[in-house]
Amino acid sequence: MPGTATLNEIAEQFDVWKGLVDDIDLLIKDVEQNFQAKEYDDVVFVGAGSSWHAATAAASSFRSVTGEMAFSLPSSEVCYFHRNNLKKERKYIFVFMSRSGRTPETEQALDVARKNYRASTVAISCDPASPLCAECDMAFPVKNCVEESVTMTKSFTSMLMVTHMFAAALGERYASVNHLEQLPEEGRAAFEMQRRVADRLLDECAVERTTVLGGGPFLGVARECALKLEEMALARTEAMPPMEFLHGPRAAADASSLIALMMSDSGRDAELKILKAAKRLGAKTLVMSDRKEKDFDDSADYAILTGRGTPELYRGMLYAPFMQYLGAKAALAKGLDPDNPPNISRVTSL
Repeated sequence: MPGTATLNEIAEQFDVWKGLVDDIDLLIKDVEQNFQAKEYDDVVFVGAGSSWHAATAAASSFRSVTGEMAFSLPSSEVCYFHRNNLKKERKYIFVFMSRSGRTPETEQALDVARKNYRASTVAISCDPASPLCAECDMAFPVKNCVEESVTMTKSFTSMLMVTHMFAAALGERYASVNHLEQLPEEGRAAFEMQRRVADRLLDECAVERTTVLGGGPFLGVARECALKLEEMALARTEAMPPMEFLHGPRAAADASSLIALMMSDSGRDAELKILKAAKRLGAKTLVMSDRKEKDFDDSADYAILTGRGTPELYRGMLYAPFMQYLGAKAALAKGLDPDNPPNISRVTSL
């Protein structure tokens, strides 16, 4: 039946997270053995498509947890424009992310990094037997994360979980591990209780023109959530930091628009004002937050609440399953199969 694989995989991701955090001590030991001395200047997270969005979120988390410099690049930028982004005199840890471990431009980016820079290389993939895992200096495979669907759902959040664990191993370990250990059960409980909010949204409004707003640690997740609606439901979507909505994008906001906001701690006051501005323009509004604000009563048509007490750099993992679910259900409502979106394949190549 269309969508069965995707919906199952969305619901299964919390079990994958649990299996990963149960083995966090093993990952920490591997990191200690390989990166005991700080022999790098920057950490570069690299991926293509959904994996680039995960890399963007991972870099933000890494900076926050370790206090060290990290950034993300699409694999193609490393392949063709590395001189614009990287410096010969610096030493890097490159973290290559790919569900299949066979993404052509990611494998090419690995080759470019090795040939042109002083690089230690790490692979994060859902296939431990992949070429990427074999060719990197170190691999952190995501176990029990095989997906039948073309669309990435549980693999996205689970690879992101591994990057959070990697950052914890090199940074504020004990506080970070405590929060990561709570994510699987928090995510499962919230999804089971509140996915009806997404069902109600789809019954009452369209998602054909959706803008997903997320800043700081939410930006990569916001981009990924916009992509889920685009590739599964063929909606017209965009994603950006919340304040950017106040510039050009709000010109197109009207009653046919859905504005979905991932609320942070750092920008909460400004984000509440943006939510109200979107509502005044006639748009439908969805807010994802760790707690209810009184302002939601007149600014949010729909609210998903999860992650109270969870730092903002981890809450994107709790919000993503709802947007994945929204994308899959919107696709099914249009007679589309989210398991097999048109024009794309599991491993993308030219």
